Amino acid sequence: MIHYLLRAQDISSGNIVCFVENEEELSQLEFLKLSDPILKDIKKSLKSKDSSSREYFLGGRKYQTLYMLVGKEKSLEKTMLFLWKYLPKFPENISLLASNLEKKTILMELSLLSRYHFQKYLSTKKEKKTEIVCSIEEKKALLKCEEKIKNIYLARDLWETPAHDMTPDIFASLVKKTKFKNIKVKILTYKDIQKKGLWLIEAVGKWSENKPCVVILEHISNKKDPITWIVWKWVTFDTGGNQIKPWDYMYDMKWDMWWAAVTFALMKEIDRHNVDKNFVACLMLAENVVSWNAYKPSDIITWYTGKTVEIIHTDAEGRLVMADGIAYLWKNYKTKSIISIATLTGACMVALGYRYAGIMGTNEELINTMLEYSKEHTEKYIRLPFDDYLVEKTKSKIADFNNLERSVHAWASMWAAFLSNFLENNEEYTHIDIAWAYINEWEAYGKMPKWMTGFWVESLSEILIK
Repeated sequence: MIHYLLRAQDISSGNIVCFVENEEELSQLEFLKLSDPILKDIKKSLKSKDSSSREYFLGGRKYQTLYMLVGKEKSLEKTMLFLWKYLPKFPENISLLASNLEKKTILMELSLLSRYHFQKYLSTKKEKKTEIVCSIEEKKALLKCEEKIKNIYLARDLWETPAHDMTPDIFASLVKKTKFKNIKVKILTYKDIQKKGLWLIEAVGKWSENKPCVVILEHISNKKDPITWIVWKWVTFDTGGNQIKPWDYMYDMKWDMWWAAVTFALMKEIDRHNVDKNFVACLMLAENVVSWNAYKPSDIITWYTGKTVEIIHTDAEGRLVMADGIAYLWKNYKTKSIISIATLTGACMVALGYRYAGIMGTNEELINTMLEYSKEHTEKYIRLPFDDYLVEKTKSKIADFNNLERSVHAWASMWAAFLSNFLENNEEYTHIDIAWAYINEWEAYGKMPKWMTGFWVESLSEILIK
């Protein structure tokens, strides 16, 4: 992924990217023996109040081009957005220079994450080489950062993989083969789902040839301590069921498994840090297909703990599979806090666009921490409504609850409210709707390329670990 060099003289790419903020940092360029006009121009840009990018042709056989990124921003977020403007435009093979570990970390993260490309299915792949000059001690820290980047890459790669190569069974097998340090993997097969009575995920996925399953990742440090639950859906392909999606939305449905991909990457991050806390992640894996005998509007289905759901729409399947996951965790694990994550409608995208995720619920400490985190980072969260009025509107006249209520319109909040019904002991609850921040159909920014971003792996892992 990246090559570490102990000496600048060992640079081999020929394209040097140097990030500086003051004149003292120019000492790292002494090996280039820059001409006086180039040095004078760089110093001139350093005296400016504004950030800038300069390109210098060196003309040598070994060192061809120098890209100077002169930063004058006052916050980490603005610094990242400044660097992002230029890094993706540079040649595919680059060598990174910066004066300290903090700047080297920022450069490395942005270089790798903003320049990501999914190439698995290309017959001819482009080889990219990124080098970074660092000391032995700095390399140890950068290697840890690289592991985080690999986990974000993992989530992006899973998301881009077509549904026929990422069925529930294939993903479950992938998780099972992963070498964790402190995580235990449990898999509930389709027979287990039927035996235990997880009828909501069973109804969504049973008519596909690729049967549903549940993957549970347990990170238990101390059995006496309460557990934070994390519940996500993985719908490997979502046709909408018998209420089929319009044709122009169907292509996107290979991406309906993004949330479980992120959770898998998140748990790998937690495992990497040897966190002294308890987490259990429940990944609900299914495929929602069109079939003459698939579940239908007006069906009433009993979930794991015995209550009933009236099916208003078969394309509202994500909240059903997640509800079974929440109920299963409630019944089998002691907890004080639960986090659910999914985009259960497109409403959050309409409200927040492509750069923000909505958060709602009752866990004030976690929600406030996420809002505070948003002030200095490019992964941003905004609070949306959540109250008893919305919970009341999830009730059905002929069953305990329904899976769609059109009249309220606050759909992101409504379906967080729906999921909260599956908790039984007033546990602290947080729902994260990452909306279209995960897919970013609009434009690249910061560490986020266009399309698959990896949103949430970094921010929530940092928040939960700390």
